Amino acid sequence: MFNTISAPVTTSTYASADIKQDPFTTRFGNGHRLPRGMRDEAAGMAWPLFIATYAPAADIRISHMEASRGRGGQQHYTAEMIRTSKTEQPITSTHDITAMGPTSAASHLLADAGRHVEIMAFHQTELYEATITFVKVAHQNNENRTAWAMGFGATNEASIAAALASGAQRIYG
Repeated sequence: MFNTISAPVTTSTYASADIKQDPFTTRFGNGHRLPRGMRDEAAGMAWPLFIATYAPAADIRISHMEASRGRGGQQHYTAEMIRTSKTEQPITSTHDITAMGPTSAASHLLADAGRHVEIMAFHQTELYEATITFVKVAHQNNENRTAWAMGFGATNEASIAAALASGAQRIYG
């Protein structure tokens, strides 16, 4: 049903025994693995290509997402949306949204900006003082595409926002 956006075909400088290792394990060691579908897709990639592919610089990104408790388990989020362009200065705007969690808040903010993404798979891990989120995203109205993406952040919320923005960038370009 969905067309998968594949990573570019690469040649690797790894030894043949390392070709099947995922770039995340190669970079951060055992105990740190990519989700299976992403690991299969990225097998043998060099780290710079992996980052450029799965964490591209998004032209619409969410930053400074802060939450305050609301009623009934909901949270009120305030976030900055930054739109960048190759031909214009970046535009920053502040948005408020009430949602059940940071994933819902970030996906709604992106949808309001015209970047609808549906989460097909979600994985999150801690690495040193950071959080890394891996997502497989899709959107039916954009040629039924799916794409794996990732985001780093100092907090869970920042990591989720970065991953969803990267996923939207991969789908919408």
